[in-house]
Amino acid sequence: MRGTVIRRYKGSYSIVLDLGYAVDAATGKRKRQQKWITFRGTKKQAEQHCNDLVGKANRKEFVEPSKMTVGEWLDHWLDVACKPPRRRPRTYETYRSTVDQHLKPGLGHLRLQELQAMHIERYHAERTHLSAGTRQLHQAVLTTALKSAVKARLLYRSVAADVEGKPHPHRTADDVIANCWTAEEARAFLAATKTEPLQTRTFFALALDTGARKGELHGIRWDDIDLDTGTLRIVRQLEDPGKVRRREHAGTKTEPAFGPTKTKRARTVDLGPDTIRLLREHKRAQAELKMQNRTTYRDYGLVFAREVRETKNLMGELGMPLPTSTLGGIVFKRLIAAAGVKRITFHGLRHTCATLLLNVGEPIKVVSERLGHTNVMITMNTYAHVMPGMQKAAATRLGALLHGEAANG
Repeated sequence: MRGTVIRRYKGSYSIVLDLGYAVDAATGKRKRQQKWITFRGTKKQAEQHCNDLVGKANRKEFVEPSKMTVGEWLDHWLDVACKPPRRRPRTYETYRSTVDQHLKPGLGHLRLQELQAMHIERYHAERTHLSAGTRQLHQAVLTTALKSAVKARLLYRSVAADVEGKPHPHRTADDVIANCWTAEEARAFLAATKTEPLQTRTFFALALDTGARKGELHGIRWDDIDLDTGTLRIVRQLEDPGKVRRREHAGTKTEPAFGPTKTKRARTVDLGPDTIRLLREHKRAQAELKMQNRTTYRDYGLVFAREVRETKNLMGELGMPLPTSTLGGIVFKRLIAAAGVKRITFHGLRHTCATLLLNVGEPIKVVSERLGHTNVMITMNTYAHVMPGMQKAAATRLGALLHGEAANG
């Protein structure tokens, strides 16, 4: 590899990198390859820059100079690498929102090849009003995008790895406890649902019984449930509920999109008798609704689907998946207020299920499988606040086995 500096006019030089020869695919002949790079400065500076580029090329570190900005690359990366089906629709929407609302306003004006770790550090320092979890998401999106820029030969290396003080949310036992109900609060909440429509009562009973994620609940089909054996197989989650388009193509409908669970693993959970009873009643009521609206009901076999009250007079929406913001958002908040219990997030129902099971002595392996965690260590780390009580109960039971009644004295 060789380099030459050619003066164009005062203060401007062309650095010519001789990249050797390559065979032209069209003609089959060897063709000389050169790269011309404009440099502004003194001749000495141009020669030094030329030497640096030659050294990088010899070390296989050379990337072609580009004026592309961080914002331009992020848009390109989203379109090429993140749009469905490459990523899940919900993942793409999250990435797009993060890029448009945060990363582009904060870093998008910088040239991609001039981005430094200190720029990213300043970005995080200016956003301390956001939660650590949100800033960690921003860092993760940016890191993934920069890795793709390296693969595309726009960067030699990613500066994201050099960032100091990366945001890391530290979830403590207090955080889980704050987002979790006691048994009394859970009962009060379920009591508040008794004045609600049957589908709503069934939805929240199943959520507390199984600890399933919101998207998983919305993706359950009747084929996944065996009411005779009282088991539910969780195999998918709702990613995009679909909708009726109301503008230039009024009346046309998009199809709902389903995908695998978060861990891409299916699991089977046993259901309690009260939940099974509600499911039976709900199935009968839904079957009647289908018969009454047989020409307009869009049957996807879903357990939780739009009923008349959710269609806003658009009967073509009957049977479509419920928006995840309805029962798990608006209705959930209203029921919390009606029950007079501590306000938690919908994900807190999952924490409540796990904590209550562990408190009554269920093996942590069983709870982990019920929640669909990839390994039991995730369960142990998340619910460490329950472990001390379990250890004490285990010691008492072991003492009774080893020493008889004396252990209880």
